[in-house]
Amino acid sequence: MGSLVKMQDSLAHSDRLLNLLDKAYDAPFRPDSFDDLMTAAHDFYFTEPDDLSSHALKQADYENNATISSHLSRIERLLNERELENRSHASQINSPALSTLLIDPETGMVEGNWRAREFFGHGFPVSLKQLNLDASSRTQLLKMARSAVLSDGLHSDICLIKRKDDAAAHLAKCGRWVKSEYTSGATARGLAVSIVHFEWTAEALRFCQTMFDLSVSETEVLAALLNGKSQPEIAEARFRSVETIKSQSKAILRKSGCRKIADLLVLATTYGLLVDPGRIPSVGTPGSFPLFARPDRIFKRPDGRKISYGVYGDPAGKPVLFVHGLVHGPFFPSDMIETFKRDGLRFIAPSRPSFGQTDAPADWTEFNSVVVDDMRLLLPEIARGKMTVIAHQGGVSHACRIAHALGDQVRNMVMVSAGIPIDEKRHLPHMGVQTRIAALGVKYTPRILETMIHIGIVNWQRKGLKPYAEHLFSNSPTDLVHLEDPRIYPICEAGILHMIAQGAKAIIYDGKAAMADWESDFLKLTCPVKWLHGTRDPIIRPDFIEEFVAAHGGAPVELIENGGNTMHLSHSDIFHRVIAEAVFG
Repeated sequence: MGSLVKMQDSLAHSDRLLNLLDKAYDAPFRPDSFDDLMTAAHDFYFTEPDDLSSHALKQADYENNATISSHLSRIERLLNERELENRSHASQINSPALSTLLIDPETGMVEGNWRAREFFGHGFPVSLKQLNLDASSRTQLLKMARSAVLSDGLHSDICLIKRKDDAAAHLAKCGRWVKSEYTSGATARGLAVSIVHFEWTAEALRFCQTMFDLSVSETEVLAALLNGKSQPEIAEARFRSVETIKSQSKAILRKSGCRKIADLLVLATTYGLLVDPGRIPSVGTPGSFPLFARPDRIFKRPDGRKISYGVYGDPAGKPVLFVHGLVHGPFFPSDMIETFKRDGLRFIAPSRPSFGQTDAPADWTEFNSVVVDDMRLLLPEIARGKMTVIAHQGGVSHACRIAHALGDQVRNMVMVSAGIPIDEKRHLPHMGVQTRIAALGVKYTPRILETMIHIGIVNWQRKGLKPYAEHLFSNSPTDLVHLEDPRIYPICEAGILHMIAQGAKAIIYDGKAAMADWESDFLKLTCPVKWLHGTRDPIIRPDFIEEFVAAHGGAPVELIENGGNTMHLSHSDIFHRVIAEAVFG
């Protein structure tokens, strides 16, 4: 009888898995179905309403199931194929950041969104022959549109286009525009084109020069390429031979790791957008946001991996290492940076592997050790003497390992909204739905969760970052209020982009680190540790923090009344006080 009940439970869980996969298959074609996917995921991870244990997940080896892996790979392919097409469908071409075109080669007509109307200077629909493009760009797009409708034709490509009255080249991502029935294998109707809006500033060019390690002359050649100049035109303007410009172009390709100029332009534009996104603010009025600094410095390890980091505050101040959480990343508003400077603090805020512009690890299974190695290599180059380490939110396990590795160089640590080793039975019932799913997903089914996060990224990039932030904080009324603060929201937006910049894998491995039993890493610490936690923290209840700290003989936790996920920003005066006390006390 016991074996029969066990078999029935297993079948029931298999049914839940099938329902989850069904919703995942649906997501590329119905972006509004994400809530249905989350419901199916919760039913899969938690088989009983009153039982949030992971017994069913422990009994099944989902990570090594070839059938499930095959399904997930197909879903990922559908996501990659439909991402541009769904975003560019006639009913959805409302992106504020891109000019979007839909080209039908059979009728020769072009549809466009409101940004395209501004960009091209005329209304839509319009004949391709009348579209404000030079002749070569029109010919190129028509050829790609005809190729896209073939069953084995174009799926995605990058090209450069020019307007008739504009010498500059503009980057365009092109993909198949499918018909509206959204069925798997639907035939293409034509070409979907998304055109990047970006003005190349001196700051953005300097950033690319640093990223690619270019000479001044090579940077000037890159700038000309980015503005649509051909190699003969660049040679003429610079009074050099074409062979010299070709040689410099090859050097730029080699240093950037690109195979062709089009790939270089895509990569450079991506970096440029990180320095100066050029987006219309989502809250308030244009120009109302205070500036904030970005982690735009690059350190190259001996093995060639790049580490992105920021240094904020007093250049000669006492070093403070900020180990960032996920949603806010290594960003601070200008008023906090001024306070760091006033207090004589030099905040060092690196991005972990595969976040922002820090390179991914060569071996993902070594993620945690690579995080520590990055700091062992970076910090001696930019910091001297004793330092304070700040563990922010989910960065706490990494911060503990880093502090242990640095040894006597660490004066003390401050845990800000930091987590603790998770007890599934005790802690999960008090977490929000998303946090519960993520907690078990990274631990028992990371491959399934990675696909779900990919679906979420595609879904929320389409809806916008503000709705995504609201979704993340949906279980925290305190933080939802803070999203309306023009001082706080830009940091959340920058942090979200930093989090998803290179896809879902980094989120998975960072989540694994947070969900692992890292208590032994904490116990290795020999420096004093201070805890700062919000009474409205949506992830970990303050009494759980106090219980953990008391069990390990720590000083009382300082609680911030009404402090939530954005506590270090909303109550920055307390944050500054505690950090200054740790550094100078």
